Amino acid sequence: MSSKKTVFSTLYETMRYYHSSHEKQLLSMQQQCKQIKTIADLHRLASDIHMFSYYLHNHHTIEDQRIFPKIARKTDISHLETHHAQLSQILIEFNNLSSRLKQLKTLDENTKTIIIDATELVDRVSKLVNEHERAEEQVISPDNMRKLFTESEMKQLFSL
Repeated sequence: MSSKKTVFSTLYETMRYYHSSHEKQLLSMQQQCKQIKTIADLHRLASDIHMFSYYLHNHHTIEDQRIFPKIARKTDISHLETHHAQLSQILIEFNNLSSRLKQLKTLDENTKTIIIDATELVDRVSKLVNEHERAEEQVISPDNMRKLFTESEMKQLFSL
């Protein structure tokens, strides 16, 4: 394998690793929504939502500070910035839902409505995160990065 391929693919492969983890977590939460039978199930979902939000926020903070500003100097990535704004807003909703679920003490008729709301929000978050992360992967694909940066720029800018 040439060093060029390694340098240009490292960022992409690392990002795919994290994005794949996000995708699995979201699928798990979607499954959980369909299988809620006890208050403990709801509290587990609340905990998973909270943890997912925390880790996704950290992931995007790193991207916003270390990766995409460097790429933005060379190409238009405003579509990713728009997604990040939408994600920030929806993660606030996600955290509010998590808090609401944690406060529930029993399953009753009102809980069914909350579960429906939770399912819809998990689906919306999943759709937006997956859409956004595929768009990021297109931007940082090895072929695209070769068009924007030299091998030495990649090594210097991204510490590869």
